[in-house]
Amino acid sequence: MSNKNRPKPGTPEFEKWINARAKQRAEDIFNKDISEELVDVGKGLIAGPKNLEDIMPEKSITEDIAIDKEQLSKHLKCVK
Repeated sequence: MSNKNRPKPGTPEFEKWINARAKQRAEDIFNKDISEELVDVGKGLIAGPKNLEDIMPEKSITEDIAIDKEQLSKHLKCVK
């Protein structure tokens, strides 16, 4: 069944359809062949800071506020 033939949510037909769709998508994702260039890409950390505290929002709130204020007032000219 495709999305055009999607049964109404909450019905037994919908549950059967969504389970079949999820199973098919999982098979497509996990059974896909990976080229030799990308074999080692999935090992280890892909990206991220060295220190977990560097991504904590409490640390960047003041920086974010300063950046927002600067961007909001970019178009304004200071006249004395």
